[in-house]
This record gives sequence, structure tokens and C-alpha cells, in this order.
Amino acid sequence: MPQARPDPTAEMPGPAEERRLRALLGQPPEHAAMALLGQVLVRRGRRPVRVRIVETEAYLGAGDPAAHAYRGRTPRNAPLWGPPGTLYVYFVYGMHHCLNLTVDREGVPGCVLIRAAEPLGDSGVPALSCRGPGRLCRTLGLTVRDSGRDLFDPRTPLTLREGAAPRRVAVSPRVGIRQAADRPLRFFDPTSHAVSAPPRHLV
Repeated sequence: MPQARPDPTAEMPGPAEERRLRALLGQPPEHAAMALLGQVLVRRGRRPVRVRIVETEAYLGAGDPAAHAYRGRTPRNAPLWGPPGTLYVYFVYGMHHCLNLTVDREGVPGCVLIRAAEPLGDSGVPALSCRGPGRLCRTLGLTVRDSGRDLFDPRTPLTLREGAAPRRVAVSPRVGIRQAADRPLRFFDPTSHAVSAPPRHLV
């Protein structure tokens, strides 16, 4: 008996949910970074992996010295100028991939770095397997080959679903950067053990 082919739309949001998520991503980076907390990334496939976002950082584009877009557009960072919900995945330190979601509006290169997430109970992966951007990308199987894809395209293995926002959001400066290091653009769920690093100070 032939095996049924996987449904490419499985785990995808419905039209109304997609509209709400696109509106969330259509905000300026600092607002989108806060609103993404609690939302759920889903790596689709035969054994879907669902993770709840618990830590983000906002990067403000051309006016932000820490942003990849600061020095202009290149073949590598071109996805940052795409419509909200475009994946920008880059490779750093010769060993880690990092996932960013473009936000704001098409042509404006703001983005949100997804720093950490909590696997949900049915995902079958360790509790701290998404603690930090490198671990998150390994767990979700993301590489630079995924850069430029649309979260809501059924051909993209990663999508976004609505989740429960944290009861409280903590804010601190971003982690591991030298330029614009004091800007309060890191947002996280202070109750989550999956948050990747202790803040230097809270804002």
C-alpha cells in the first residue's frame, strides 16, 4: 500500500491567524521583538518541533551600528530588506547559525534575532536545546540555505504560530555586541530557564 505524502500545509496557520501574525511582524523592530515573546516557531515535518520564543533582540537597520544592515545591502544580508516574516539566517564564529525574522515593512531592514526558545511538551527535544541562538538553529535544523525564505510559504520548513505572551517582559541591553551595546533592545521572559544569558542590568 503506497504511503501518503506529507501535507505541505500541516502546522501552517490559517488565514486569520496568519493575518494577525503578519501584523505583529509589521511593527518596528523593538515592538515586534517584544510581541514575538510567547509566539511559537514550528519546524514542520513528520515529527514537528514546536518551541515557544522566550528571548529576542531588536536590530534597527540603517541607524543601528550593531545591525548587519548598517553598512548597506550585500548579497548576504539582502533578505533583511524583504517583507516582514522573511528569514535571515547567518553563520557566525565559524560554528553557529543565528535566526532573524525581518519586521517593519518591505524595504526597511529592521529585524529581530531569536535568541532563545522553550520546546513545548510534544516536541521530543531536551528542555534547554534552544537556549541561545546557535542551539536554537541546530534544534530547528536551520542553516544559511534557509535565509530569504518566507515564514508563511508552505514550502518553508519553519513557520510561526500564535502562543501565550509572558505575564511579564524584562528588558536589558543586547548581548555579545560592541557597537550600541547599551541600548535596551533585548526582551525576555524572566521566568524562563531557557533564557540564554543573565542581563548585565535590567531596564
